[in-house]
Amino acid sequence: MPTDPSMTLPAPPVRATFDTNSEAFGLFCGCLLAISAAVSFAWSRVGILNGMYAADLTLLRFTVAGAILLPVLIRYGVFSLAGIGWPRGMALLLLGGPLFILPQAAGYAFAPLAHGGVIAPATVTVASTIMAGLFLRERLGTAHLVGAALVISGIVLISWHGLTASPGSQTWIGDLLFIGSSLMWAGFTVLLRLWRLEALRAIAVVSVLSALIMIPYYLLFVGLPHWRSLPVETLVVQGLIQGGLQGAVGIVGYSHAIRVLGVSRAVLFPASVPAISILIGIPILGEIPTTEQILGVVLVTVGLLTAIGVVQRFASRQPETP
Repeated sequence: MPTDPSMTLPAPPVRATFDTNSEAFGLFCGCLLAISAAVSFAWSRVGILNGMYAADLTLLRFTVAGAILLPVLIRYGVFSLAGIGWPRGMALLLLGGPLFILPQAAGYAFAPLAHGGVIAPATVTVASTIMAGLFLRERLGTAHLVGAALVISGIVLISWHGLTASPGSQTWIGDLLFIGSSLMWAGFTVLLRLWRLEALRAIAVVSVLSALIMIPYYLLFVGLPHWRSLPVETLVVQGLIQGGLQGAVGIVGYSHAIRVLGVSRAVLFPASVPAISILIGIPILGEIPTTEQILGVVLVTVGLLTAIGVVQRFASRQPETP
């Protein structure tokens, strides 16, 4: 019996699949980290200028991020630390928890902001790249090395005025704090890649455990009177930025970028944070970049594009013949 064409059902529409393991999504996650970190950096300066302590920002970062990511930890197992295990969880907590954030913030009590802007990202970039080559056997091509050199050169140029200033005899203390904190983050970066950990689980573990540490630490060494003296709107905005945007969304995105792109390329995104911070600082803090800083932004951008392969692909593209 012939089939009536009018009775034929249309074929179901083909749904486009979104590959979260694609290089494009990895690059997007890296950019998300850079932007969220730059916003966090700018608003940290706003907070400190308005009477906040480094402990305030650290507490907000981990309590808000921990509250957001607590359901993830509960879903995958509290007692197993989301399947990561206590030895690995403690290692991640040591390198990426309060002991990473507090020294970095405390360094600004001894050294100017420009020192942290140069030393922290440069140390992370160089140390992570070297560790990836030594321990992960990641091949460091010419593009990686040239891109890293351009990024570091741009960062130095951006903060050259601060580096050549004479802030005081205790500057070396702040510099050591920046270096130590950045080496810890470089180790955290390499461990995520080495153990092939799911980003969401790892950050959930670190955030929740860090919150459990920071709350009693804050009560003992800072106290509620200082907390009550801070405006509610300041706490809300800083909590959303430090804990929500940077502590949860940005860090999870960065961890995913590490897994997809590899350490040697992913670490270039944090290295671009000072350049983006300068641009964000114009409307937020009213800071107009100098000619040297603008040139530094250009160097950082070119270095980033070189390291992730965009420059090479553009240069190797053959013009179409008519």
